[in-house]
Amino acid sequence: MEMRLLTNEFERRIFVERLARARDQQLAHFADVCRGTIDNRARLAASDLYALFEHPGESATRMLAGVAIHNLEMFPRTCAGPDLSYLPDRSVFECSDHWSLARGAGMRMWHGAAIQLARHEPRAILVYLAAGSSDHMGFYQAMGFVPFGEPAQFLYLETSEGFPWVQPMILQGHAMDRLGITVSKLPFETSDNYFTVRFGASLRLRPGVDRSVLPSNHVTPLYGADASRGDTGVGAQI
Repeated sequence: MEMRLLTNEFERRIFVERLARARDQQLAHFADVCRGTIDNRARLAASDLYALFEHPGESATRMLAGVAIHNLEMFPRTCAGPDLSYLPDRSVFECSDHWSLARGAGMRMWHGAAIQLARHEPRAILVYLAAGSSDHMGFYQAMGFVPFGEPAQFLYLETSEGFPWVQPMILQGHAMDRLGITVSKLPFETSDNYFTVRFGASLRLRPGVDRSVLPSNHVTPLYGADASRGDTGVGAQI
């Protein structure tokens, strides 16, 4: 498996097209909001876009999964929640737009995202999960994410029923430390300062978490990977 940073407009356009296809296959028909100061296209343009490939050096048209990552210097926080202004913007990251079009690729994409995030030594990682239809909370619990404030509307996407409601989730503190230690032990290789990361299909990432802090409610990725294909989204990931 190979995860690559997408560096040109052709590759990034393929990413956006595949993201839309993944949403449609999951019957999650989100439209970008591009009105006034809310511009989802600008959000994606400011983010680092990564894609997963089965074999090294494959064309962008062969990407199997993807994820967008930005810190709050690259683009402002996209969803309301408790105050994080005590942390430097460059140390707070958001993961979003996690999609997959192949069985198991969503999980492999999350492994690659964890590797990319850990190298920046973040103080907090935010994802957004939509309240709803199936239970993906167990995966996020295993990674150490916990709810962060109350559910809020995500204003960068909309459906025929309006803006989706999401539950902000955060990884920080001891859970972040555990993830960093786990990532440091993973068998992967990079030869170009993390523009490309290669790892095997057997890669596993389970840092563990204090079960006493976990909530009883369930949420599902806003537009993560397809659960019916055995994938797990990274949260909304918006």
